[in-house]
Amino acid sequence: MNLVGLKELAELLDVPYDTLKVWKNRDRLPEPFQVISGTPVWDWDTSEEDFRSIKKNENSGRPKKPKISIAGGLIEIDIQGSSKDKDENVSIRVNGKSFVDVQAEPANSDNKSDRNLSIKVLGKKVIDINTDDVIETGDKISKPVTEVDGEDTSSENS
Repeated sequence: MNLVGLKELAELLDVPYDTLKVWKNRDRLPEPFQVISGTPVWDWDTSEEDFRSIKKNENSGRPKKPKISIAGGLIEIDIQGSSKDKDENVSIRVNGKSFVDVQAEPANSDNKSDRNLSIKVLGKKVIDINTDDVIETGDKISKPVTEVDGEDTSSENS
């Protein structure tokens, strides 16, 4: 019999001690052989295989943003991403079917704030713009470049 606690397990499994404490609190560890003064101990000889089968990357990182459910789940809003350096997606589903999808991704330009923006309604792309192509002057947009139903509707072609 080879009894081990969390500190010994951390060394044997090459996993940080704090990670093992989190796993213990989330009930991801096998049942201990015995609890002595509130401290769990395991028989390494009989539980090594159980410990080695724990997936190390499960539940790692920050929790994902939850979906927003409205009207008893009839309408769902799912938001993913939140950085100017990464893609950002917003999906709105009605009765389980995609209604509006908005995708913003970094543009290939020198200006870090430029984004490519794409909006689909009922699966059909209705807007596809680069934020660098839109110049705001007060409340008006002087140079929009958009596509609606595959046709260019910018002010230059009107």
